[in-house]
Amino acid sequence: MADDEAIYAHRDCFATLAMTLGVLVKNFNTAVLLIGFGGPASPQGLEPFLKSVLEGRNIPDARLAEVRRHYAALGGRSPYNAHVERFRELLEACLNGQGVSVPVLVGFRHSIPSLGDLCLSLGKLGIRSAAAFVLSSFRSQASFERYRAAFEEERKKVAGKTEIVYTRPFYSHPLFVESQANRIREKIPSIPEPERNETFFIYSAHSIPSAMARESRYTEEFEEHASRVSQKLGIKGWSAAYQSRSGDPRDPWLGPDVLEAIRGIDKTHFKNVLLVPSGFLCDNAEVVYDLDIEAKSLAEGLGLNYTRAATVLDEPLFMQMVVELIRREL
Repeated sequence: MADDEAIYAHRDCFATLAMTLGVLVKNFNTAVLLIGFGGPASPQGLEPFLKSVLEGRNIPDARLAEVRRHYAALGGRSPYNAHVERFRELLEACLNGQGVSVPVLVGFRHSIPSLGDLCLSLGKLGIRSAAAFVLSSFRSQASFERYRAAFEEERKKVAGKTEIVYTRPFYSHPLFVESQANRIREKIPSIPEPERNETFFIYSAHSIPSAMARESRYTEEFEEHASRVSQKLGIKGWSAAYQSRSGDPRDPWLGPDVLEAIRGIDKTHFKNVLLVPSGFLCDNAEVVYDLDIEAKSLAEGLGLNYTRAATVLDEPLFMQMVVELIRREL
């Protein structure tokens, strides 16, 4: 009997070891991908970045000159890539802490590391399957489908055989809503207590062509998210607005623009405006210039006290949501 027990004990130990090794092998061949827009990390990177963004697009010269002025005001660089790299490090550590030992890799559409670089990394690491998270709050052709199409095109160039699954939409996910609410809560103390009921909230997202919006749920996702956050916080005075439009000025794009929304605030009821960039997961040149410089200047010129909520990419509950979405797909 003792010999039988020893045999069973060894068998159980071997089974446990085999299962453990199986998990390790699976994780070694699995990865998490972060796919984003990208931005110039230095003044030297600005022109290559703009060249990539403008390829195949009809952008008026006046708009391009305006964009260059915006970047000049920011020192010729965007904070976007650094924010994403920090998030990548935190996400990888968080997954590892939960026993999911997988590499987290980054690829950008318009800067380095490129989507092509990402595909080459998948091949070098022997990655067989990956869960991809596109860094966009709300989905449309411009904010999701083009990312996926560009990545798939790069995979074809290297005959990539990695099985890719994309995480699900999250605009109404409770943790995304709560993380956005937390970012607003952080700013409330900066408003004098007697004036907190005299604060108007503007949620902003990147504008897209109206025709493109009609082919997606971009507007609906944005407005539903803003509504859920407002309900959670008991906000009564708020609106959804758009920013950073580009393209042919003759084509209709989503509005109202953020600046138009600020001008429309009833100053007999509101002394403060709080901007919530819910359509942007982390700071980029458009958030920093369009909101922190341009919108702030307009609001203060109109006699309004201006505050801007932080973006959510490094908010703990947002990280928890991303881990949950990734683990579901892995």
